[in-house]
Amino acid sequence: MLKLLTPSITLLLMTLIINNKKMLWTATMFFSSIIALTAALTFNLSTSNHSMTNLMLNVDQLSCPLIILSCWLLPLMIMASQMHMATEPISQQKAMLSQLILLQILLCITFSASNLMTFYISFEATLIPTMLVITRWGNQKERLTAGLYFLFYTLTASLPLMMALIMIQTHLNTLSILAIPMMNMDFTQNLPWTSTLWWLGCFLAFMVKMPLYIF
Repeated sequence: MLKLLTPSITLLLMTLIINNKKMLWTATMFFSSIIALTAALTFNLSTSNHSMTNLMLNVDQLSCPLIILSCWLLPLMIMASQMHMATEPISQQKAMLSQLILLQILLCITFSASNLMTFYISFEATLIPTMLVITRWGNQKERLTAGLYFLFYTLTASLPLMMALIMIQTHLNTLSILAIPMMNMDFTQNLPWTSTLWWLGCFLAFMVKMPLYIF
């Protein structure tokens, strides 16, 4: 994962340093494409086991295509936004690109997190750059209202998931995705509604963002 996170963080810093408009978009487009190509060549989609595993990050057959898709979306978003941002001051252009790169970094951490709390924090942290992009650079006049609804819906829907994670941490003493399947502790015997809360938390936290992909 460091093969993707380190270049992405470097690209974020480079975006903040460059002050030439033409060079800013050219360099960002070029290096984001290199990162996307690296992601496609690095990860093996055919493996069903965890790879590149450490205490914080790991990649498996489910997270591989999501990480690759996240990396390929960045150059596409840059390409689509260049003409729209052409008349904006360079400070606004740098802010826009920085938010997109930050969103890619957070998504890569989200999809490769080996700890459920790390997954939760990084997943909810994507709210910040997404909301800024919607409210500041959206084309519709209702963008401020859309950003406000997006903020409150996301925060409200994520509370049950956070409660479920805290409950699992209390009973299992771990939130590691690698360790939980090896445990035979049935903590739902004393609290039969735990499974329902876990399902509801996951359902709301993810489904509240579905309109972003549908519309």
